[in-house]
Parts: sequence; structure tokens; C-alpha cells
Amino acid sequence: MELTFAAKEDVKDIVTIYNDAIMNTTATFDTKIKTEEEMLIWFHNHPELYPVIVSKENGIVTGYCSITQFKEKDAYKHTVELSVYIHPDHRRKGLAKALMVEMIETAKKLGHYTIISCITSGNEVSERLHEKLGYQKVGHFYKVGQKFNQWLDIVYYQLML
Repeated sequence: MELTFAAKEDVKDIVTIYNDAIMNTTATFDTKIKTEEEMLIWFHNHPELYPVIVSKENGIVTGYCSITQFKEKDAYKHTVELSVYIHPDHRRKGLAKALMVEMIETAKKLGHYTIISCITSGNEVSERLHEKLGYQKVGHFYKVGQKFNQWLDIVYYQLML
């Protein structure tokens, strides 16, 4: 496994991974698949201060982790929100942990102060992983999203850097 900053050429694999999450999981509240063009815009909205890191096997992206500014107002510029998605054929192999550890170190080097993760309640694997990495559960919002004909809760986890 190789971890590296994402390049424009990786977007084709990233969109495949993300679209699987849209169609088959509650890990994202997006409900409509994304085009490669839409994901290229997403990618270009990740400047050096808010990178995307990918894991690769034989040159193919197997997972990715990104950070974005938590909220748009300038005072939030060092509070970031983390997202991580793994290709379904590569889940439960430690990729999410490896990507998150790499992103935590990258965020520290970039001068960020805290990382927020928004997790769909009931995703125990993700919640346990965040806790193992030192995140603290800081909030729970009830029935804020609807997907697959069910109301979903979200929980917020925070890691102080």
C-alpha cells in the first residue's frame, strides 16, 4: 500500500469509491451519484491547506481521506472536517486507519488546530476507529437526514491537535 497526496488523475478512481458510498451506504448523506466533472471541481476545491490523501495498490486508488474547512467563515480556517472512504473490495484491511493517521500528521504540519468528523450514528466501526485514534464524541444530532427511507442520526467526533 502506498499513501500519497491525490493528483487529478486519481479523481476517476475517487468518484467510483464515492459513488459506491452514495448508492450503498449511509456514510454520506449525498443521494445522487457524482460525475467525474463534479468530482474534479471538488478536487480543485482542495488547496494545499486542505489536501486529499489516497491509498493505492498497483497504481489504483483503494481509498481516500480529505479535509475541508469546517465552516466557511474565516475564523474556522484551522478547524477542519475529515472524510474517509474506502473501496468496498478493500475495506477492513486497515486502510481507513492508515489514511487517517497520515491525515492527522499532515493537518498538524499544516497548522490546523482541531479535526471534526461527522459520522452516521450506528456506524460502530467508524466510531471505534475514531476513538482508537484519540477522538472524543462531542455531539449527537437526532434524525437530521433521510436516506434509504429511514431517518438517520449523526454524531460528531473531535480530535484536538
